[in-house]
Amino acid sequence: MSLLPLHHYEKPEVRMEIAEYCRNRWLAIHCEKTLENTTRMMIRYEKGRPLTVGSESELALLINRFRQYGPRAFYATAHIYFKLKSKEDLLDRSNIVYSSPVWDIDSKDGDWRKVVGKAREIVSLLDKLGVAKSVFIKWSGRGAHVHINPFCFSTDIRRRIEPIDIAYSITSFVANRLQSTEGLVVENRIDIQRVFTTPLSLHRILNRVAVCFPPEKLEEFDISWTDPENYVHFPESWRRFSEGEGDELAKTAFDSIGPYVAGRRRSRKHKRLDDEILEAIEKLSHSIQKDMSLSSNMKSQLV
Repeated sequence: MSLLPLHHYEKPEVRMEIAEYCRNRWLAIHCEKTLENTTRMMIRYEKGRPLTVGSESELALLINRFRQYGPRAFYATAHIYFKLKSKEDLLDRSNIVYSSPVWDIDSKDGDWRKVVGKAREIVSLLDKLGVAKSVFIKWSGRGAHVHINPFCFSTDIRRRIEPIDIAYSITSFVANRLQSTEGLVVENRIDIQRVFTTPLSLHRILNRVAVCFPPEKLEEFDISWTDPENYVHFPESWRRFSEGEGDELAKTAFDSIGPYVAGRRRSRKHKRLDDEILEAIEKLSHSIQKDMSLSSNMKSQLV
């Protein structure tokens, strides 16, 4: 484990922030150790179970346990789960209690000011769509993530629309309405197992820290805020939310975009139309055959 990660993750406030954000999320650790194909090791399971952490002390133990691999960056799912005991829990959509819409703004030309401008555009659009108090920005490496706090979606809307469908449809709904900007890519990366950099994690390659800040600080942001030795981070930004604020947007987006369909396992409330037609044809055919048989029997009896 090199000196920078060792020094950075020794700070209690860093460990506390990462652990609290990761509670009830599926954790991933990007390591400095490279594999045979030169890619860096990513740890997502321990003894066959999804990697999780619930406290600062647990994170400290985890870092020490994998020290030989050089833990470098920490990631967590956009989803918050009811339980994380087995791989099967990760595939069970009903096990996802909350899920965050996230816009991944990736800079292709290295111009961080363009990223800030695009984040500003997303924030402005969300504000027009009624979501303002539950939004935060997280700078990560060369780009940024704009998040909606998942707790802004009420119990009622999460019963009507599955959390992963809320996150997926809102992310697509907003991304489809953004202006194209040269050198930038805004992607919907919401899926069943996608992970995003946690607050105060180091970047997997660059010597930068993932710092969070509220939309009102966008105009003040400077790339120097990501300096590991002197980072500027607003811990309350990713914690704040207004319950129910995102419900109307969730309904609008889902009606427009529809559900996240990959890996879908839930049963239908209604049969597909083509199945209903085939079933009706089979019933009709059976009825005709029965009538013909009955008619034939009646004729034989008359004879």
